[in-house]
Amino acid sequence: MDPPDKIPQPLLGSAESYTSRPSDSDVSLEEDREALRKEAERQALAQLEKAKTKPVAFAVRTNVGYNPSLNDEVPVQGMSISFEPKDFLHIKEKYNNEWWIGRLVKEGCEVGFIPSPVKLENMRMLQEQKMRQNRLSSSKSGGNSSSSLGDLVTGTRKPAPPLSGPLDVSHLAYDPDALELEEELDGQAADHHSPRSSVNSVTTPPSNVKRIPFFKKMEHVPPYDVVPSMRPIILVGPSLKGYEVTDMMQKALFDFLKHRFDGRISITRVTADISLAKRSVLNNPSKHTIIERSNTRSSLAEVQSEIERIFELARTLQLVALDADTINHPAQLSKTSLAPILVYIKITSPKVLHRLVKSRGKSQAKHLNVQMVAADKLAQCPPEMFDIILDENQLEDACEHLAEYLEAYWKATHPPSSNPPNPLLNRTMATAALASSPAPISNLQVQVLTSLKRNLSFWGNRSTQEPGQGPNPVVAEHTV
Repeated sequence: MDPPDKIPQPLLGSAESYTSRPSDSDVSLEEDREALRKEAERQALAQLEKAKTKPVAFAVRTNVGYNPSLNDEVPVQGMSISFEPKDFLHIKEKYNNEWWIGRLVKEGCEVGFIPSPVKLENMRMLQEQKMRQNRLSSSKSGGNSSSSLGDLVTGTRKPAPPLSGPLDVSHLAYDPDALELEEELDGQAADHHSPRSSVNSVTTPPSNVKRIPFFKKMEHVPPYDVVPSMRPIILVGPSLKGYEVTDMMQKALFDFLKHRFDGRISITRVTADISLAKRSVLNNPSKHTIIERSNTRSSLAEVQSEIERIFELARTLQLVALDADTINHPAQLSKTSLAPILVYIKITSPKVLHRLVKSRGKSQAKHLNVQMVAADKLAQCPPEMFDIILDENQLEDACEHLAEYLEAYWKATHPPSSNPPNPLLNRTMATAALASSPAPISNLQVQVLTSLKRNLSFWGNRSTQEPGQGPNPVVAEHTV
């Protein structure tokens, strides 16, 4: 008897294999999406290339850090810019609501995509949501409810483990008003950058300088502060402005800058008290009357006008040096939007400054104490509050030190790709800058400076000379 024919059985999984194949419509739809993505990327690259030669629209100082990740949906992958808190950015134009086109103010950095405040806020909210979910899941899986409650009551509960995703949920927010508690905190915050961990998105600097009060209202600081396109140069020290020793030293440096950076710098005098231009005051009309009633030498309208003039000067992308009558300490400008380059003319030895002031005659010597106290307050400031400290013993060395710093800043703000000159230069330089520039250093000032240097050299050699020895060749005239 012949064996019965085997009936073919259907292959297992054949139906699944058939249904898992993409249909022609799905393939075409995917191809259309890819074509649209490539076209959008091509247009973004073209807009990025055109922006290289466009003028700077405005500048910002960052209050948060940003490190790109693959989930940020950058218009062109790999073309976004990372930055740290307290960095400076030149913004060229707006690409869309979530991205700007600009560059980090640093030598060698080209234009790229910068997240807008809207984008950063959305990322921050997403981070907070992930953090809450992580805390909730860790509390549910952390044992029985009584132990978790005990940890909460006693305050010994361990922090939740970090997420394994691309978001860094550490340092999510801090209270900006905490920075208002002490004047010195603004200057010191530049060195407290948040550490980057894994593939980051947004970080804010930790507020570990001072504990935030328990009932302090928690707010989120804006990610960017608008600042002048070129940071204005402001000189402070060796003592108070308005006295001969300080004025002569600063005017000598202004004269050097005028000749060294001829055609690239605008030196203007500022008589209004620009220390009143705090962001919290200018942005809050309710505080205007308080300022107006106080015994200040400048009205708020004058201060606002001066700030606008400084911003206008900086739009030319020329160096801007301010001969500010009222600024004698870096803390005066820490809460303003000027973000200046603070240059500290430092006389290391109080004895040298003491003899310099007395050498200027009785009219200056009678104000000796107030000048010595001001110099001591400057000397007590941490070095981080200044951008550059001139403590050289020779005028030429101090000038070259300052020139090297400003040349490096010039290269950082003028990349080779932005060759066309700024069209605002001729109009602004002819009006605001030249109208307020101080007069060149006079022959009388040269004579006074020469006298200062001779007196300083005499007193320095005399104070260090031991009995029976010749003059010490190391001790020479001090700064400027």
